[in-house]
Formats: sequence, C-alpha cells, structure tokens
Amino acid sequence: MGVGEALMVAVLGFSIVFCMLALIMAMINVISKVTSGMQAKRGTAPAKTAEPAVTKAAEPEVKAGGTYAGEIKLFGVDEKTAACIMAIISDETKIPLNQLIFKSIKAVD
Repeated sequence: MGVGEALMVAVLGFSIVFCMLALIMAMINVISKVTSGMQAKRGTAPAKTAEPAVTKAAEPEVKAGGTYAGEIKLFGVDEKTAACIMAIISDETKIPLNQLIFKSIKAVD
C-alpha cells in the first residue's frame, strides 16, 4: 500500500465518521423535537391535583438572636429530605443557613 492509497483510505474513513456523526446529530434533533412536542401536548391539559390552600403568612418572626422562628410548610417532602435540600442550597449559594428563610418546600414530579 502506497502513500496515495493510505491517504485515500484515511480521507474515506474520516468522511464516513463525520457523515455518521452528522446523521446521529440529526436523529437527536428529530427525537428532541418529537418528545418536546409530545410533552407540549400533554402539558396543555394537565390533570389538576388537589393541593392544600396556603394562606399568605405575615412577615417571618425573627427572634433576638437573628434566628427564624416560623415553620416551614412541607408538601410531599419528609423532614429529612427537606433538611438535605436546605443544606445543599446553603452550600451551593455560600449563604449561611441561619441567614436563609425557607417558607415552603414542595416536591415536583
């Protein structure tokens, strides 16, 4: 096999790889549009679930030490999970937990 043949094989191999990548990209775009269209159809008439009415609370109570004295309303979340969520938010935002006020935590499907 000479240099010319090796070069032709390499160019043919690269072109096949790029064509396959373009085909995969096109398939991903088509599948993405189809699934987003199906979700949009499903989202136009969502099933209404009965949620407890939440009244708007007054300003949060803050004790003398600067700690929040109110309660957190949990909707579909247990206390351990809520504590983890609060800790993660505090860590990611770099805001101390005692400076954050959580009014409610709701599970999203």
